[in-house]
Amino acid sequence: MAPADSHLPPFLERKRQIDGTIHDYETELIHRDQTVAIVRFVMTRGGGPPRLPVTVLAGSVSYGYFWPRRLYNVYRWLSPEGELIAHRFDAVTAVKVTDEGVDYRDLVLDWWAFPDDSLIEEDRAELEAAIEAGTISAADARLAEDAAYQVFSRYRHIIDEVVALERRWVR
Repeated sequence: MAPADSHLPPFLERKRQIDGTIHDYETELIHRDQTVAIVRFVMTRGGGPPRLPVTVLAGSVSYGYFWPRRLYNVYRWLSPEGELIAHRFDAVTAVKVTDEGVDYRDLVLDWWAFPDDSLIEEDRAELEAAIEAGTISAADARLAEDAAYQVFSRYRHIIDEVVALERRWVR
């Protein structure tokens, strides 16, 4: 295990959106085994997601948790002081972890879990528009709905799991 503050070689996070757009993010690999990959990303700019009660200061850190066999990933956002900002869940499929990075298809829906235990879903209208336009397959739409069910019914347990992984591998 490498400490979180070491200078590790870049580990690419590749997000493939349903419209074919690809977003690449250089991260640091913190841990990888057969079941999960954990990456670290330092946010160099401040800000926050529009329309959400989240303030992100420059120097905040996001730890990304990727499971090849799950329909979601999780980002645990921490302030520069290590205080929890929020957790973000993304509906995903086709998660592949290699020596060079993690690659996945985004299934539109996202959820934010805040320290006050509230949960907000994002992009439901975008998913419904994609279904109506036929730009997302029926199979992927079902996977997004399955991810929604899993996140809504288990997000507290998933967060507990992420915290346990953080204690073991990140700190």
